[in-house]
Amino acid sequence: MKQAFHFTYDLVSVGIVEGKVQANNQTVNFRLTNNSNPLSDLLKGMISLIFEPSHIWGEDNVSWVDWYEEEGGLKWVLSTEDGHVVHVKIIRYDDFFDESSGRVVLDTAMGLLDLYYAIIHRLDILIKKTGLLNYEQKWQKDEFPFTYFLLLKKHLIEKGHWIPTKERLGTLNDEIDFLLT
Repeated sequence: MKQAFHFTYDLVSVGIVEGKVQANNQTVNFRLTNNSNPLSDLLKGMISLIFEPSHIWGEDNVSWVDWYEEEGGLKWVLSTEDGHVVHVKIIRYDDFFDESSGRVVLDTAMGLLDLYYAIIHRLDILIKKTGLLNYEQKWQKDEFPFTYFLLLKKHLIEKGHWIPTKERLGTLNDEIDFLLT
C-alpha cells in the first residue's frame, strides 16, 4: 500500500519547531513550542502500535498524541487493526481544552512501515545535521528522544524497509568522533 506521506520537522529558533504533514492532497502545517515534548510523544505513540499489539487480542490498537501550539493544538490519532495498515487522523483544535473546537484536517490510511519510514527518515536527517548537543541547546527543554528513534529505526531495518543515508551529514558524525577519542 504505497502512498505518499511527507513529514517535515525543523527547529527554526530557540524552543520553536515548524513543520508540515502531507498526505492525499491534505496539508497540515504546525508551529510547536517546547511547552511539551511533541517529538518524544509522537515516537512513543508510534512505538506503542508495534510493541503493544493489542489488535492481536481483538482490542483497539490506538495511540493518541497531543501537540500543543501557541493557541490550540493538534491531536494525532494513530490506529491499526492488523499491524500492517495504519489509519492516521490529525485533528486541529482552536482551543485544545475544548473538544468541540476540533476539526479533522488530515485523514488517511497507509502502510505502517511507509508512514514510519517517512517520519524516521526525516528525523534521521535532522539529527545527523543538527547533532544531539545542538538539538538540546536549540530546543532548550528536552533532549532528542534518541532511544525511541533508534527503536523505530531498528524496526524498519529489521523489516527491510530502511534506505540508509550514505553521506556524512555533519554534526552527529563529529559528536560520535568526539566520543571515540
